Amino acid sequence: MTATPFAVRRATEADIPLMRRLWDEFSAEAHYTPYPPGPFDPVLVRDHVALLAEDGGEVVGTLYANLSTPHFGYVFGVYTVPGARGRGVGRALMQAIARHLTEEGREYVVLSVDTPNQGAREFYARLGFEDASRMLRARVDRLLGD
Repeated sequence: MTATPFAVRRATEADIPLMRRLWDEFSAEAHYTPYPPGPFDPVLVRDHVALLAEDGGEVVGTLYANLSTPHFGYVFGVYTVPGARGRGVGRALMQAIARHLTEEGREYVVLSVDTPNQGAREFYARLGFEDASRMLRARVDRLLGD
């Protein structure tokens, strides 16, 4: 299957309601933690790189990147709407952020993916990501003892 070329652009203040809706859809679908996902905050668009992918004027995917460190961009919130999956939306978003990071002089893109999210883990492996660290969690009452 040939990937459809998608227009990827930076989200603006006017996109905040749409980005909130897509963040909520993403959070409802890709929720693997025993605690609720973080809510959308407009700062995600204002203070980070927030990208959206469009297909014929319809938004089909999102990506956010935190550029607060000089050597890498931390990518999060990568989401493709269900009807557009398997058509290259995620790849287009990741390539767009890679170009942006290169322009900013950053050498790496870093992200986290929940262990049970096998589809996302396979997608990132196909793009060349390597398992470089582990995020661990524990209940605080367990740390405090029995």
